[in-house]
Amino acid sequence: MTGFWIAIVLVILGIVGVSVLAGKALNRPKGSLSPDQQDHLTALKASGALKHRKSNRD
Repeated sequence: MTGFWIAIVLVILGIVGVSVLAGKALNRPKGSLSPDQQDHLTALKASGALKHRKSNRD
């Protein structure tokens, strides 16, 4: 019987952990890019690959 309650507690802790991780992932600022992603995006802009973007129009 004790094993049953231990399993219940572990399942609840797992669900709470997954919920916390999902909440952190969803609340991450959308504009934040890693330095590698920023370098890649800058290279694409410089090459003219993103001509349809407003930020690249002159």
